[in-house]
Amino acid sequence: MKLLAALGAAAMVLANSMALGAGIVEFGLQAESPTLGRPIPYAVYTPFPAPAEGERWPVVYLLHGLTGADGDWFTWGNLGPILDRALADGRIPPLMVVAPGAGDSWYVDNPDAGGFGLIDTAFATDLVKAIDAKYPTARCRAGRAIGGVSMGGVGAVLQAINHSDVYGAVMSFAGALHKPVEQNDQRSGWIPGLYQNVFGAPFDRARFNAANPFTLMPKLRRAADKPAFYFAIGDADFPDLILASAEYHNGLTQLGIDTTLRVTHGRHYWDTWQQQIIPALEWLAPKLDANCGR
Repeated sequence: MKLLAALGAAAMVLANSMALGAGIVEFGLQAESPTLGRPIPYAVYTPFPAPAEGERWPVVYLLHGLTGADGDWFTWGNLGPILDRALADGRIPPLMVVAPGAGDSWYVDNPDAGGFGLIDTAFATDLVKAIDAKYPTARCRAGRAIGGVSMGGVGAVLQAINHSDVYGAVMSFAGALHKPVEQNDQRSGWIPGLYQNVFGAPFDRARFNAANPFTLMPKLRRAADKPAFYFAIGDADFPDLILASAEYHNGLTQLGIDTTLRVTHGRHYWDTWQQQIIPALEWLAPKLDANCGR
C-alpha cells in the first residue's frame, strides 16, 4: 500500500509538472571541441513537451559575464522558472536555451600559449554543431540567436558580427562595450587589468583594437546576412556602459541594421537582467523560424 501511495504521489507530481509545462534544466554537460582540444561546458534548458514529430526548437545561446561560468543564467539568473512562466502565459514560443562556459576569455580567439584558445571560432562551429547533433533544433541562422550579460554581451555581439551566417539575432544585456584604445588614452591605467592577458602580456593595444566590436561594426555593411540587434541596460548601470550601448545602437542605425535599444530601471546585476530577458525574448520571437533547416 505504501508503494502504491508513493507511486500515486509521484504520478501526481509528474502530472502537475506536465500541466504547468515545466522545462528541464541540465547542468554539467559538455560539447566536444576539436578547435579547442577540450570540451566546452554548458547547461541547457529544454521546454516541455518535446516537439512533435518533424518539428524543431529554435535555440538561444546565452553567455555569462566576467568571472562567470556555464549555467550562470540558470543559477544566478533563475532562468528556468522565468521561461516556464513566460511559456505558460504564451509570451514566448517553445525554445531551447544553451548557456556555455568560456572562462574570462572575452569570447575572442586567443592563440597564445596558456590562453583560452580560439573561443570565438569554437562557439560558432563546434558548439553549434554539437547542439544541433544532440537536440531537435532549428538548424539554420533563422532558428538561432545569441545573447549575453556584460562580458557576454560583448561576446554575443562579436559572434553575431564574425558569424552572421550562424545567428539571426543578438541580444546584449549591459554589454561591456569599450571603444578602441588610442595612444595616451586615459583609460590605459585600467583597461589592461580588465582584460588580463586576453590581448597579450603586456596588453597589446593594436590587438585589442582589431578585435573590438566598434572596429568590426563596418563588417556588417558587407555581410550578406545581417543579424538583428537588441540592447538592454539599466538606468543605474555604469554610465560608460549605458553610453556605449547607445552609441553602438546609433552606429548600427546609421548602417541600416535592425536594432533596438531599451533602457530600463535597474543596475549591473542579475535582478535587472531577470527583468529584461523576457521582453527581449518577446522581441526575438517573431524573428525566429522553428521550421528552417528542415
